[in-house]
Amino acid sequence: MLGRTIIALALIFSLSFAIDLVSPEMKGVKTGDVIDLGTIGPGQTVSLLIDREVTTGGIHGEGGFYDMAVVADLPSGWATKESKLYQDPLQVTITADPNATEGEYSALVKVIDENNGEELGNVTFIVNVRITYDVMDFDVTPTYLNVGPGQPARFSIKITNKGSTSDVFDVSATGAKKWDFVRPVFIPAQTTKTIPYEIVGSEEETYRTTINVVSKASPIIADQKNVTLFVKSDLIGDYKATNNGVMVFPIFEAQVYALAGLISNLFG
Repeated sequence: MLGRTIIALALIFSLSFAIDLVSPEMKGVKTGDVIDLGTIGPGQTVSLLIDREVTTGGIHGEGGFYDMAVVADLPSGWATKESKLYQDPLQVTITADPNATEGEYSALVKVIDENNGEELGNVTFIVNVRITYDVMDFDVTPTYLNVGPGQPARFSIKITNKGSTSDVFDVSATGAKKWDFVRPVFIPAQTTKTIPYEIVGSEEETYRTTINVVSKASPIIADQKNVTLFVKSDLIGDYKATNNGVMVFPIFEAQVYALAGLISNLFG
């Protein structure tokens, strides 16, 4: 189907004029061109912004305005949203099948002069996008931590979106019930975000927690890491807890435990 379309595009090449693509990159596009939209994961969405104004061709040879843009010949299971009529710039979106397998996919974008009212002709070009499951990196540091009762244990959750489009990831922790959470995190394309996670155990115990990261676009884009917290009492740990104001003592012992807090600072 797409092969026959390419032949048809070559036949009508001379009937349309170059347009300007604004995003994901700025470049001139004409009928028959092939645009690489980069790499995304299953269920993720890419957008194209197109300048509707051209400065050549048309009724008087001085250009004019295109009216809308649509996407055609999508792979099975994929979705699209066409631009609004006279939107400026024209915006179309392409959303991959949430269950798409890895590989390269193509579609057609048509930029339309409604009823050829300005005699610009339509511009039709091909867009390619690669699907991979490897669009997200995720790490938690440290994976093991020892603290005293009442001391905060702090973990860093680092997520990198390696894809060509932004996404929202659900970050959650399960296992240590008092500190279970779910938090949506928006991460733009090609960027990294770090989310803090803190546990404070009041008694000697071992806490095992699983950190999960799942894309809202597709459950295929997911990973998990296990972290372990050992809460164990020791002299320096008690001093640190004292300095954090966690432990409560009689007033007459206040000066002694103030000194304990000072000692803890020397070790921490």
